[in-house]
Amino acid sequence: MAKVVVLDVDGTLMDTNYLHTEAWARAFEEVGHRIPRARLHKQIGKGSSLLIREFVEDEETEERIDELHSEIYAELQEYGHPLPGAKELISSLRERGYEVWFVTSAKDEELEHHMQELEAEGRISGVVNSSAVENPKPAPDIFELTLQRAGASPDETVAVGDAVWDVEAADAAGIHTVAVLTGGAYSRQELEEAGAVTVYEDCAALLESGFPE
Repeated sequence: MAKVVVLDVDGTLMDTNYLHTEAWARAFEEVGHRIPRARLHKQIGKGSSLLIREFVEDEETEERIDELHSEIYAELQEYGHPLPGAKELISSLRERGYEVWFVTSAKDEELEHHMQELEAEGRISGVVNSSAVENPKPAPDIFELTLQRAGASPDETVAVGDAVWDVEAADAAGIHTVAVLTGGAYSRQELEEAGAVTVYEDCAALLESGFPE
């Protein structure tokens, strides 16, 4: 019986994946690498260092791309808003006595915006950021740390994400994952093949299903 629900943020709760894709595309372009946005979109959800290394191997260039992405995304983040049912899902889980944790690679200023938009302050038990672990998704570290901080076992926990990286990372930590299609990069079949228990259109459909009961 689940007592802890671990929620990915970008693409699951917040409509920000396409903004990140655009920010990465502009950042790569700035240093002379024109990467198709469709390829970048597929990498959203990984740690930024892993995403960059899919396309560039020079360490100095990698650092510059990461800086540029942060600068460009900061200009775009005001256009990121909660996805359908996201706020209601958080409220409902809280009211029904579940512990709600966010797992995210968002930087502090991004997370502050997400928290405000989702009206999550005081409604969640905590946030675990990828900066707190050695290996970002698709490694299981961020989920393992969440289990540790929540004092929960994998059997008492369920995760929700939008990318195969979420599913693979949670699965490696022994956590069952439900997926949503709102991230836009992966199909129902791809998410199920990655290990998702089931896939919903969005958080609204997830909530309507009676999740996680």
